[in-house]
Amino acid sequence: MTMMNNPPLRFPEFSEDWKPFPFRRIAALKTNRSPVPLQAGSLPCIGLEHLESETGRILGWETASHSLTAKTFFQAGEVLFGKLRPNLHKFARPDFDGVCSQEIWVFDGILADNAFLFQLVQTSRFRKAVISTTGTRMPRADWKLLADVPFPIPSLEEQQMIAGLFRTADEEIQTQRQLIRSLEKRREGILQELFRSLEAEGHRTRRPLSSILTERKEYAKKGEAYPHLSLTKEGIIHKSPRYDRDFLVKTPDKVYKITRTDDICYNPANLKFGVICRNRLTDGIFSPIYVTFSVNPGVHPGFAELLVTRQEFISQALRFQEGTVYERMSVKPEHLLSVSVPLPPLSVQEEMARTNDLARRQLLEETAVLGKLIRQKKGLLERMFP
Repeated sequence: MTMMNNPPLRFPEFSEDWKPFPFRRIAALKTNRSPVPLQAGSLPCIGLEHLESETGRILGWETASHSLTAKTFFQAGEVLFGKLRPNLHKFARPDFDGVCSQEIWVFDGILADNAFLFQLVQTSRFRKAVISTTGTRMPRADWKLLADVPFPIPSLEEQQMIAGLFRTADEEIQTQRQLIRSLEKRREGILQELFRSLEAEGHRTRRPLSSILTERKEYAKKGEAYPHLSLTKEGIIHKSPRYDRDFLVKTPDKVYKITRTDDICYNPANLKFGVICRNRLTDGIFSPIYVTFSVNPGVHPGFAELLVTRQEFISQALRFQEGTVYERMSVKPEHLLSVSVPLPPLSVQEEMARTNDLARRQLLEETAVLGKLIRQKKGLLERMFP
């Protein structure tokens, strides 16, 4: 047996070579489908939208009886994998019985322990195996192709040891995610209380946002001393291949919108998804479809950021959405600027901005820890699976 089937890193008590088997012998593809609501009305139903990419998290579910399409039954501990657009890498291992969309494969281990199988579907080797798809607009992984792909696996005892190690890693990652969610809720609660206190202290005078922000209409061509930036839900970032759309530009004379540090920026079509932020990065250029505002004198940029990123403000602004197609519905800048907001004295603004920055810094630190844990797990996967 060739050593190429063995991973670089193993538990020292194991020396037997890993043996390759076609995936159909490693795991069974379950096809026990039943029309809903037949026997499934009270079971949780998982769709692709309920599986978070890359993480294994189940974001929620619906009642199976709400759907008229046939579903696939799964049992607690079996492995789910999204076959539609497999590049999204959606997988999960529920700890409950239920049904799922037919766009989700249900695997039950044969030669593989299900806990080991759950880790195997997260490896780059498995990702490469499912990337061969059928269809163009809605690509799907093909079971006939995957079924014959060989995967080396160890003895059941070694599988269980490996699964136990990664279970610990997953629990640590989950604990860190829970900490971050707790910090986010705490930050939201503090900020809500601060805004309530504005009302209690008599800062009842509300002004249109136009008294705080002014639209910036400066333009430049690419390469004219400004770095190329992207506006994302996570904020302003340097342009990366993921957000590169320059191949769509038909003219070399295209002008881009200039944004400067501390500007408030938003995407009129994606405000509903929370794409509004303060430019904390640098002066730069981005797509002219985005809108950027300078913060008026006498207003703290951090306070302006708090005002426009609150869900209450976004909900008020979304009343001005225009358009017939949901994905393209947008809020014009003049309508955004008409929304009324509280404006306390500068000293109060500064205190609120400081409070937010402290909470934000803590969140960034804990998010960095989470990123490190995830990278460590991915590195370990590559070393413990051939």
